[in-house]
Amino acid sequence: MTDKTDTPQPTEEVVMAKYGITRERTDYYHLDSFRYTSLKDAVAQAKRIANTGSV
Repeated sequence: MTDKTDTPQPTEEVVMAKYGITRERTDYYHLDSFRYTSLKDAVAQAKRIANTGSV
């Protein structure tokens, strides 16, 4: 009986290359408890908050 934990597992990069998958790092912009992937959206929300006077 072969112990399957000794079998080498493919690395993430190998699997990605096999299927043509790419990875991109994403910048996040945080405002209060919200996270945005677009600076434009974060600024728009900050302006809405500033105009209403609420935080």
